[in-house]
Amino acid sequence: MRVRSIAERFSTPHSFNPDLTPAAAAVAVVGALTRIVLGSLLFALWGVSAALLWNAIPNPFWEWTALVFMVLLFLVALAALMIAISAAVKALTPK
Repeated sequence: MRVRSIAERFSTPHSFNPDLTPAAAAVAVVGALTRIVLGSLLFALWGVSAALLWNAIPNPFWEWTALVFMVLLFLVALAALMIAISAAVKALTPK
């Protein structure tokens, strides 16, 4: 049976390795905060845009059609943002 260190037994969730160097930990923290801030900003701006679009369309059928496309585009934009941040964190993490 493998003996785990105290850092491994009480480590934070899956994305943070308990054996990170200070530089790698700083990059991971900045990456997490960037995901939170930019994801929230994207959600806020997209929500306002969707509300303005919803109010600008007089026909209920086109309102719902536009809303479906706005939700799908938001999910694509959010996924692209998260992938880009992950790639940046991976590129900046010390080897």
